Amino acid sequence: MIRKIAPEVRGTNHFENIPAFFGAAVIFAVTLLFGAHAEAAGLVRWAADERLSFKLPTADGGEIALDEVRGNVVIVHFFATWCEPCREELPAFDRLIGRSESTVKVLAIAVAEPDVRVQRFVEATSLKLPVLLDRDRAVAMAWEVSTLPTSFVLDSALKPRLAVESEFAWDSVDVLELIARMSADDKGLSQQEDTATQRRRNSNGAR
Repeated sequence: MIRKIAPEVRGTNHFENIPAFFGAAVIFAVTLLFGAHAEAAGLVRWAADERLSFKLPTADGGEIALDEVRGNVVIVHFFATWCEPCREELPAFDRLIGRSESTVKVLAIAVAEPDVRVQRFVEATSLKLPVLLDRDRAVAMAWEVSTLPTSFVLDSALKPRLAVESEFAWDSVDVLELIARMSADDKGLSQQEDTATQRRRNSNGAR
């Protein structure tokens, strides 16, 4: 079960305007990577569009910027403490980080909640992953999040590759396969960029 963002914190839903690939080949690839839960949970392949960077305070009084975790596979997870599926899902991220030996980073972002409520929740659940505070939901709106929980899987260049607009069985994720897949995508993009750069140079040299 998923929970729509409450009226007072709801952003505009633009998900249907974002290109996603729903073909059989994509579903097959995602299922191989994440198991049979993938299609049921709504995990989809995303085009490598840019997402706005952010820098947010943390529940423990610190501050974290998205750019600080560049170079890792990153999961940006939007949640709220009043969302039951969110509460059940968060501990799985701690286990995922542990299985990855911290090569996968998770940034959990509490959307439009009082600091004290989030702090008490973190203490009560003994979460180890960083919990960030999106007090005015500015980041959630910039990322066009309208449903909680929502998660984005980013490659090492911080480009979104996968997304799920519901809770997901993160305990079923094969960490090595996830890292390999994101690394392959990132390498492919780098090669495309190098090829494009070389073509521009050749074109300029021919003039």
